[in-house]
Amino acid sequence: MGAKTDTSTTKYEIRATFEIEGVVEKPDIIGGIYGQTDGLLSENLDIRELQKTGRIGRINVELKSRGGKTTGKIIIPSSLSRMETAILAATVETVDRVGPCSCKVKLEEIIDVRVNKRKSIVDRASEIIRQWDQNVSPFSSSITLEVEKSAKTSQILSLGEEGFSVGPSFERQKKVVLVEGRADVVNLLKFGVDNTVAVNGTSIPPKLLELIKKKTVTAFLDGDRGGDLILKELLQVAKIDYVARAPKGKEVEDLNKEEVEKALKEVSSLENAIFLTGSDEGITVKDFLGKGKPKKKEKSRLSKAKKVLKKKEPEPKEKPTKKPIEKKIVKKPVTRTPAKPVVQPKSKPVGRPPARTSDRRPPSRSTSTSRRPPSRGSSYDRPPRREIRKVELPEHLTKVIKEIKTKLEVVIFDENNKEILRSSTAKIFEDMEKLEKGVTLVIDGVITQRLLERAKAIGINQVIGARKGEITKKPTGIKIVEFKQV
Repeated sequence: MGAKTDTSTTKYEIRATFEIEGVVEKPDIIGGIYGQTDGLLSENLDIRELQKTGRIGRINVELKSRGGKTTGKIIIPSSLSRMETAILAATVETVDRVGPCSCKVKLEEIIDVRVNKRKSIVDRASEIIRQWDQNVSPFSSSITLEVEKSAKTSQILSLGEEGFSVGPSFERQKKVVLVEGRADVVNLLKFGVDNTVAVNGTSIPPKLLELIKKKTVTAFLDGDRGGDLILKELLQVAKIDYVARAPKGKEVEDLNKEEVEKALKEVSSLENAIFLTGSDEGITVKDFLGKGKPKKKEKSRLSKAKKVLKKKEPEPKEKPTKKPIEKKIVKKPVTRTPAKPVVQPKSKPVGRPPARTSDRRPPSRSTSTSRRPPSRGSSYDRPPRREIRKVELPEHLTKVIKEIKTKLEVVIFDENNKEILRSSTAKIFEDMEKLEKGVTLVIDGVITQRLLERAKAIGINQVIGARKGEITKKPTGIKIVEFKQV
């Protein structure tokens, strides 16, 4: 019934619910609306006339019958003004009978369908700005802000196979800002900081390190525990020049323009950067790295004590070269030789002097020892090199090491030596969250403290990696093997 709905001219949708005491069909309800509203208002607001002129669309009815009652919705598209649409909605509510059955109609809501049109305007305007870089006069100030925001967001680029989120000026600028995630890049781009790159997590991918190694890097980190974790990992695997921190408890993606400008203005050198959470709260990176090392005063005391001990020792006549070692070896048997002839004359032989073989043996031994000069490159020159302890691994592990080398991949096996996960080093922590149990982990990357703790949580007892990073506390029950040991 009525004219077809022209969605291009529709401004509003009247949505009402109804409840009818009886079982009826759609034509009965639409007929009841026409019949009970006919002549109720002026000709300008008569529903039939409005449909003929296309100012309202087809009346849509959705219904269902249950237990002798019929319920459902009435939807009327309208291109009238706000006031006329409100009058029409109130008119529909006056319908109280459908055929022989009593009816109750109640307005649910009036929807402004032009929201989608506004969105399409914003998208198209953003596209025009990107392509022609021309100013467009918007219809309202709110649309201007939305267009500007959308245009800036669209400038974010994806770099490399891993799809690192970077600002449009990242590749051509020597100074870059390192942030945690894509949302941080979006927020900084709104305030004109377009030389950004996102880590995408708390683990630094090796490919990203290659991108930033020749640039001057400022790490702009969140003011929470995640920011501290990234800072600690950067100390181990990357070269960072400066550090900026969001206020404590805040993230970079939530900062306003004033907070961003203040944080970037108050950047500090890497050594003077301060941890904001946990047991290291309030201490600088310099103090953090100096933990466990003797202080300057203690070093000076130790050096003084060594000098005093050297003075007390008898100074050799010649310069301290390799020869004093020989003299010490010779002197020891000489001091012991007089005691041996006293013990030996118990047999008391007659007419024959006691044999002096015992007197001659020690000197001969010492002499042979003293005549053996230390060769160049021997242990007297320098301590022996520390040998790499080789480890024999099962065939399936040696095979997977050869497969993933230089590919930045991670493989996890279960107790039956079956491969249960293969992932990239950038996504390993995210993928490990889905695992419940594992036994062996092989990674073409650095074995970090965080990796060991996560591996321990899912029962892994052997971690094999390209090299071992700085591990402050090794979890019990985990065996660590480096590629060079295989």
